[in-house]
Amino acid sequence: MVFKNFLSKAKDIDILASLPDGVIFADNQGKIEWINDIIPAFFNMPKGEIFKLNLNELIESGLDLAKQAAETSKSVVGKALNTGLRDFYTEITAKNVEDCFVISLRDVTQSYKTVTSILVEHESSKKINKDKNAFLVKLSNELKSPIHSIVGFSQAMVDGLGGEMSDKQEKYIKIINKNSNELLYLIAKILELSKTESNLYEYDFQTFDIVNAVQAVLKNYEILIKDKNLNVTLDMEEIIKKTVFSDENAFKTIFENIIETSLNLTDIGSVNIKASYPELDFVSQRGIEITEDATPTSYLMITVSDTGAGIAENDLNVIFEPYAQLDRPNKKNIVRSISLAISKNLVKYLKGAIWMESEPMKGSTYNIIIPIEKG
Repeated sequence: MVFKNFLSKAKDIDILASLPDGVIFADNQGKIEWINDIIPAFFNMPKGEIFKLNLNELIESGLDLAKQAAETSKSVVGKALNTGLRDFYTEITAKNVEDCFVISLRDVTQSYKTVTSILVEHESSKKINKDKNAFLVKLSNELKSPIHSIVGFSQAMVDGLGGEMSDKQEKYIKIINKNSNELLYLIAKILELSKTESNLYEYDFQTFDIVNAVQAVLKNYEILIKDKNLNVTLDMEEIIKKTVFSDENAFKTIFENIIETSLNLTDIGSVNIKASYPELDFVSQRGIEITEDATPTSYLMITVSDTGAGIAENDLNVIFEPYAQLDRPNKKNIVRSISLAISKNLVKYLKGAIWMESEPMKGSTYNIIIPIEKG
């Protein structure tokens, strides 16, 4: 047998015996034929007892793990058996030499436990986050109903349906109406963010007209654009095919949050929207995995550029992170980051990329890339 010929060489035995890792020779049935002096210490049992055991009695599924390590040339982790109360995990590497396995074992108990603990904590954190989002969604829905009543009745009073009011009463009612509307808007944003952070958001991929989708969103902001006297341009001339495959509602939400942020930050000048097909190399540089059958029109890039107030560099680093804004008392910063975080979460789900470039007093540019072909 090959391993018996190998073991007959004293020089090789000396080398194996002096290795810091445990070494086992076992036949193809898992019968242990030779071990070095590290193995008894690893398994906390006399050398003679180990020779009475099969590989599967020494390590859980030991023979299968040795075969797997030998076939893939990659190490695997196994749990040792018969070690008393002590937990022992070993990294296994193996070579198949005709009728035997040469197996190397390394103690990875501490690192394995550490990684396992991290994974358990990660899963626990994911569950807590999921429960938190579900709670926020439920709470937000519960809050919306009474606030809708405040908005509705206060608006009715402003419109004179509750009878005549003094100037002071009318002033207070208008303040109540304004603030309750802002609160309702904030709750709606928190609800939307919570849904996109969990599995509560209902995605629906289908074919739709991208030009119509963009124009429908812009129509919702006609009054704001007119009030600010802004020049808004839409350039979609490069788009060869208007019909795309994606989630229309998700896309509209992404674009709506971006255009709303841009309009709120721009009081004078213009907002320019451009759609194009980015180069595949550029798409890859943005961290998007290119599909094998991708073509020059497989991805769509929407760029929104404005001449607004811009964002400071320190704020730009956390612009998509609403929780990073909690130590900043400015309500506008928080709402803005919630809106952009919603867009970021949805773009990520659509397998795209989103980023922002900005300079104070010179304006901002928002960029999104999403795949627009089925598959």
